[in-house]
Amino acid sequence: MADKEQEIAEKKTNVLAAVGVGFVCLVVGLPLWWKTTEVYRVSLPYSDIDALAETKIKYTVDVNVINFLEKVSEADIAALSRHLFDKLEDRKSQEVKPHYRTFTREASSGEKQILKSSSSLKDIDKQLAREYPGKANEYSVILLPTSDYPDLKKPTLGLYRTLFMPASSTDMEALSRDIAETVKTTLVREATILKMFDTARGARDRKPDKEMLRSVRFHSGYDVTLTLVNPKPDILDVNWDIESAVNVYLDPFVKTMANFTDINIKSQVLFFTKLQTKPKKENNEFFFTSKDLPHMINPLEAKLGSPASTNPELNFLVYVPSKDQYPLYIKGDNGQKLASNSFLSPQWGGIHIYNIAPPQASATLPVKSSLNMAQVMEVFLSQLRLLLNLHAQIGDVDFLPVDKEAVTEWELDSWLRSRCVENLATSSATLKSLAQLLGKISNIVINDDIGNEVHKAVASMQESLQLLSDGYLLEAYQHSKSAIQASEKAFFDPSLLELLYFPEDQKFAIYIPLFLPISFPVLASLWQSYKWYKGLSKPKQD
Repeated sequence: MADKEQEIAEKKTNVLAAVGVGFVCLVVGLPLWWKTTEVYRVSLPYSDIDALAETKIKYTVDVNVINFLEKVSEADIAALSRHLFDKLEDRKSQEVKPHYRTFTREASSGEKQILKSSSSLKDIDKQLAREYPGKANEYSVILLPTSDYPDLKKPTLGLYRTLFMPASSTDMEALSRDIAETVKTTLVREATILKMFDTARGARDRKPDKEMLRSVRFHSGYDVTLTLVNPKPDILDVNWDIESAVNVYLDPFVKTMANFTDINIKSQVLFFTKLQTKPKKENNEFFFTSKDLPHMINPLEAKLGSPASTNPELNFLVYVPSKDQYPLYIKGDNGQKLASNSFLSPQWGGIHIYNIAPPQASATLPVKSSLNMAQVMEVFLSQLRLLLNLHAQIGDVDFLPVDKEAVTEWELDSWLRSRCVENLATSSATLKSLAQLLGKISNIVINDDIGNEVHKAVASMQESLQLLSDGYLLEAYQHSKSAIQASEKAFFDPSLLELLYFPEDQKFAIYIPLFLPISFPVLASLWQSYKWYKGLSKPKQD
């Protein structure tokens, strides 16, 4: 009897040991192993990302109409305000929706005095901006009688935020239609904003737009390289005062844009470099057609050098033809010579052909020659503006001449508005793609840095959308800039690829050879313990 009880006690000890080992392995070890081998994934605001992808962008523009017309009643002004609101307000449901806040008033005595004391529209423009400085995204429409300003034939945009409108009658509906058309088409550029939104979102239901294909996408910085190409330096010693030219012509532009994007400028000279494409000859002149221009870039681009930068590279070249290609011109599709003798390559840069007469046979070589840098920089600056999509002259509108201002205030506002919408659309598309990728592939690591950048991008987008809707353009742009930088930093984080090629089945393939030999004895001992306990609990038969 004593032996029987001792045997049962030993059996109970073995059962308890088996249960203890099984408990540690199954209840403690298995969850611990599962937790310690799982992919680390920070929680992301997926619902906010989906909501932002569906959010329609609304931007607000303030338009103040100032009346300088005489013999216009208050009823006419009220009718103008009503018609202008109807013409500007777009009731269509679209993903990018403009909203205009209009205000119509009579000119003050101070403003009337400025008109009397000014000799030209440019003087009026400068004095109004100095005495009554406006803010970004707020524009003044000046109604002027054509009888006092006969040279004002059509709407004219100043250098600041002023639109001069000629008015010769009291037809307020026609006048409001002209104002609305100019504001929507040229001042705000609604169509361009919508195109940039569609391009950033990757819309495929619309045809590619020439303006969008030509300009570069937004980036926090751009590298600009100015290059002089002299194929025969032993014959022509070409000098270009590039440093002074940059200081005079490009620095004002760069400084104006410095608060919104960095433009880094460098220069170089290439010797003994010729165009590989042979021009056509006609009447002792050489020329390229529009079909020849694409073949000119590749041979030159290989010798320009590649910058050690992540910024987009914009190249602007001056090519001095050699004697066997002089004079060299570019002809348009109509067969006529281009006045600028230059062409623009979309998203790449531009080339300007500068003809210099070859030296006489009796001249001492090399003959020194200098470039007219005003001519060269005028071409480069206009090409740079087109590549940055800063301004496109759309509509039947006149523009006051620009001196050293480089960028007018209304142009900068238009650029900021379109870039802000583009940044918001790009950020939304980037975050949406990242969320879909992380949802489909569960073994991608989402570390804290990525999580912080995603949260930052979402918060910046939400803030930018609200500011843009409220009319705070500068602040909205800065937040959109932060949003696109954060979203792209998260999307292109290299840590996302660390475990991309280590799926879950490989984890089991590694650990099963280790756990399987251990699990068999543990499970067998648990099964034997269960059978013993079950047999012990059965009632004994006499």
